[in-house]
Amino acid sequence: YKAYLVSANFEGADARGASFEDTSMDDANLKNIIAVGSYFGQSLLDVKTMEGGDFTDAQIPIKTLKLVCEREDVRGSNPVTGVDTRESLMCL
Repeated sequence: YKAYLVSANFEGADARGASFEDTSMDDANLKNIIAVGSYFGQSLLDVKTMEGGDFTDAQIPIKTLKLVCEREDVRGSNPVTGVDTRESLMCL
């Protein structure tokens, strides 16, 4: 919570239940992250990539989620959980 995570590398990390609210996430790598049940704020829009992430039951502000679903890197499936990234974010 309220962490400085600029350019942080969370590729393949298990971040279930983590709080990323009010963080600075510019250029952070969330590729293949398992963020099940995690909490995010608007800074999620500033990450480098979300490809292959599992965001099942993640708490994301509705206005932010709409913009997240428009990102080109919101695709693929998580290699550990097998969950489709777009489906985990409920981007239909």
